[in-house]
Amino acid sequence: MNTIENGHEVTVHENLNLGWDKSRQNKVIAHLLEGGDLQEVMESLSGFSESFAHALDTIDCSDGRVLDGRKIGIAGSGLLLSSEERAKFIETYKGKIRELTTHRDCGAAGIAFKSLSVEDIPAGVSTADEYGTYLGQKMAEELGTTHRFLEMDEMANSYHNEVGIVVDQTGRFDSTNLADFPAHFVCSGAGFGLSPEYMKSEIKTLAGIALGDHGFGKRFDSANPLYLIVVANNHSELLRWEEVAKEALADFGDRIAIKGFIRPDTAEKN
Repeated sequence: MNTIENGHEVTVHENLNLGWDKSRQNKVIAHLLEGGDLQEVMESLSGFSESFAHALDTIDCSDGRVLDGRKIGIAGSGLLLSSEERAKFIETYKGKIRELTTHRDCGAAGIAFKSLSVEDIPAGVSTADEYGTYLGQKMAEELGTTHRFLEMDEMANSYHNEVGIVVDQTGRFDSTNLADFPAHFVCSGAGFGLSPEYMKSEIKTLAGIALGDHGFGKRFDSANPLYLIVVANNHSELLRWEEVAKEALADFGDRIAIKGFIRPDTAEKN
């Protein structure tokens, strides 16, 4: 999608280049690129403690362009879950979710829609966005909550500008209140009872989006990797989910670097 800036049209490629250059100046990314410690830079950010202050209550897609606050990020707002994981999640969180959203240009919905046979496409559905909305409305109803569809102008960015994937084992990390945190996908399932097997699949899917044509793609390399960031309650959970992430990302080589930090109220000091 092209945009108009200062009276002239800016192409998608130009937007990506500008976004990439801006991301290299982000405080957290710059610190990591210089070999710095993630825990140290996180603790220096304004709003770090506050980013764990509230229970999360809104199911959004993991897409980094969707950041309404108190976000439970699940790819496609849950449409990639197996029937078993979906049923377990609904049983556990029915009546506890304030809202579920789906959105325009959802990569997870696109992947799921392409995998359907003609016989499996619901009546009245002809596009990936319609399929994502159909499943989102159905899941919202089963959770006893409302559904809202987000158009592009309601999202934070017109293209995928994520430079990180956050795997949140705490189930409380809300980056929307955190100054200077880089654009990122949100994977909250580790803190909401989703299995390591599902999480591996979700992490791999999102990494493919970030490293593909819809994101910064080939700009990620060993010198400027995509960061997989694990947020954990304690050191043992940090190690556990770093290992899950490592297994999920085995095919991507050194274009992805795994880092992690511990939430402030449970941080274990060496």
